Amino acid sequence: MTRYVDLAAETSPQGVRGLCVVLPGRQYSPDAPLLFFATQVALARGWHVRQVWWDPAARGALEIEDEAVWVGEQLRAAAEGYDGRLVVVAKSLGTLAAPVAADLGCPAAWLTPLLIEPLVSEALLAYPAPQLTAIGESDPYLDRTVLAALGGRTVLVPGDHVLRVPDDPRAMLAAHTEVTLALDAWLRDR
Repeated sequence: MTRYVDLAAETSPQGVRGLCVVLPGRQYSPDAPLLFFATQVALARGWHVRQVWWDPAARGALEIEDEAVWVGEQLRAAAEGYDGRLVVVAKSLGTLAAPVAADLGCPAAWLTPLLIEPLVSEALLAYPAPQLTAIGESDPYLDRTVLAALGGRTVLVPGDHVLRVPDDPRAMLAAHTEVTLALDAWLRDR
């Protein structure tokens, strides 16, 4: 089952800029650190936020293509009926929505994307709108060749798939800070 948490933008000199759809990971909710900060940045920059809370299939229960269809349907459903400006922030599993986001032509921020999955890497390499990609140096889904070839802003920070840096809380905090500040700067230009 999928549900939404809708949050209203803070007052901004530019007024409301549009809707930011936040797509989580499989076991990484919209309240986990990266997406919590992404939501707060979007709200501060004048975007209404729709957090998608879902119960995806267990890892390996679906073929990757079927999982991508399901994730893409979640994005379409979250954006349905909205006719203003749209931006997507997606983490991990949520980055399987990249082909649908490309079809919608909306800017997107990809946080720890599944770059080793061709469905994701091909969509991001040909992405038709502005994009930001942030990933950890020790993330098992990092493909450095794909990352180097991506258009838009890329951010490579210490950390694994959740930007955890074992035995180094300062580096872990710095990684989250760097991604948050990059997202803030990127959203200001949207």
